Amino acid sequence: MAVSSKKILLICSDGGHLAQILELKGMFEKYNYLLVTEQSPATLPLKDNFNVNYLQGRSKGKKRNIKFIVILLINFILSIKILIKHFPKVIITTGSHTALPMCLLGKLLGVKVVWILSFARVNSRAFSADLVYPVVDKFIVQWPHAKQHYKKSIYLGGIY
Repeated sequence: MAVSSKKILLICSDGGHLAQILELKGMFEKYNYLLVTEQSPATLPLKDNFNVNYLQGRSKGKKRNIKFIVILLINFILSIKILIKHFPKVIITTGSHTALPMCLLGKLLGVKVVWILSFARVNSRAFSADLVYPVVDKFIVQWPHAKQHYKKSIYLGGIY
């Protein structure tokens, strides 16, 4: 099967957000893709099977707020570098905070942004999704009830 020359970028936090992105493997492997996620012991093996780049992982523990801001700034700079190197036609994300800089920068550069609200969001909003909702090109929810929180969203069913 030939791979399309169209470049796409998939970005997400690790854990459940990453698990959801990986469910799209059958789709994204048809393109010149780059997967971007947080660097952690759990995500390092991805480089054996995927075209992947890593951002700084989220902060944990005390002084979390200060570390969060520092990591967000570092990831903003890393996102610029990644976008310049792999300039995609579209960015697809399942969130969360890790995807914010990439989505906002991509939008400024004219890249289409598709946000897929987490499968875990059935009856509630997500802070990171709220921040990018006004600028995304497509906002997809995985539960019919989630449409009540995001009026311009599209329900296409669940990834799983």
